[in-house]
Amino acid sequence: MFKKYLSILLYSLPIVFFIVCYFLIVTSGEDIFQGANSQPDIIGDSIAAFNHSARLADMYAWASINFFDYTFQFGPDFFLRLLDVALAFCTFYLATYLALGHRPKLVLKDSLVFAGIFLAIFLTSYGTTLYGGFSKIHNYLIISLVSLGFCLIYAKDLLGKKPFCKTSFWQKIAIPIMLFFGFIFGLTSSVTAAAFLLCVVAYLIYLKASHQKFSIPSLVFSWRGASVLGILIALFCIYVLGPGLADYDTNPVYQAVGDYLPLRDIFVNFGASVIKVIKHIGFNFGRFLAPFFVLSLLPGIYILILKSKQKLKMPHFSRVEKNFLVAGMLFIIIHLLALSQIYYFTRMVLPVYFVGLALYFYLLQKIFSSSQKRVPSVLNHIPLKPKFIPLALIEITLMITIIIIRSTFAINYQKQVSPILERARTSEEKSFCITPEQVKSYNLPYIYLGQEDMLVDWAMPQTVYGKTITYCE
Repeated sequence: MFKKYLSILLYSLPIVFFIVCYFLIVTSGEDIFQGANSQPDIIGDSIAAFNHSARLADMYAWASINFFDYTFQFGPDFFLRLLDVALAFCTFYLATYLALGHRPKLVLKDSLVFAGIFLAIFLTSYGTTLYGGFSKIHNYLIISLVSLGFCLIYAKDLLGKKPFCKTSFWQKIAIPIMLFFGFIFGLTSSVTAAAFLLCVVAYLIYLKASHQKFSIPSLVFSWRGASVLGILIALFCIYVLGPGLADYDTNPVYQAVGDYLPLRDIFVNFGASVIKVIKHIGFNFGRFLAPFFVLSLLPGIYILILKSKQKLKMPHFSRVEKNFLVAGMLFIIIHLLALSQIYYFTRMVLPVYFVGLALYFYLLQKIFSSSQKRVPSVLNHIPLKPKFIPLALIEITLMITIIIIRSTFAINYQKQVSPILERARTSEEKSFCITPEQVKSYNLPYIYLGQEDMLVDWAMPQTVYGKTITYCE
């Protein structure tokens, strides 16, 4: 019974965290720039977002932000904030599903994986994407959720578990469903979808090289082919009907901070461009793998101790398990290589970071479950599996600590900017100035746990409650 209570806590504390994040946050400068607390124009904002980046997630972000007040006031945004909490939970649920290979259950082992993925996101710089500001929250919650849902269908297929029921009804609608889902996936995140298409090609090459039989016609004329067609239609909309990657070419942040290398520059100065691309690749892979190195320290030490005592062998992977792992790793590698024109921002790889965490925990479970089976019965008194209850208590302590820190930052920031909001709401003056320090948000190094500033210099002057605010000279 105690384990069940621990499981409930492990699943529930992330929900508390998301409620704190999405109900205590102050709208960021980017949120205000995109129209927070302004007259809703769903169609107009959606069209403007499509012309800006042609991403479905951006279209939702731009259209929904009008309904949000600068701080939570029990307005129409109440249901949208609840939706954000639900989307966040579903995102981590799907990542856990992918890691376990089955639906997460109310058991300690499954809830530990759920909490482990949560901590691996919010104890790193990746987490700020999901709480820093509504613009990024609405973008990358949707991108991550859709990407994980799409990948989960393929993962079940790779593991030999039919993603669709064998009834004639499901067989008939599988193709149109996946055509639509592929289109949504492609339109949600162009880079992730393009990387997925390249991964499909690379995976077929792997199957050929490992002498595994497959039929191209049967793949094309199935739900798999329909999903690929849906992605291609979406990419056509993005790159032909929409602006494609125009935002990367024009946004100075990508050029100054990310060292973005446009394709046209590669042909102008090929030698220097190759060197820059190699630097980007080295940095991006190193940055992506660093959290996994830290995550592996304690399990790695534990496994080495077990191997030294019992000479444990690596677990046996079936053919379908190997295919699943190869496909996942190919997706990660190709996605990172697709970003080799830039030093990536963490939000750009958040979906594939979720996939990486899922593979990591999948491998970890496989190693420990296999180790238990290989131990002679006379040595059963030696603890080979990690003790679940101590692990649960550690994860619960870490999550409570994160919630407390995030709550403290959020409450303090509300107190910090409330005089500015009150002045804008009640003052008769049409404009006034403040210092940048008055809206500066404070964060922890690397982990952050704060939020983005309420006002940003690149968007100044900004309008709050109909008043124009500038920075004092």
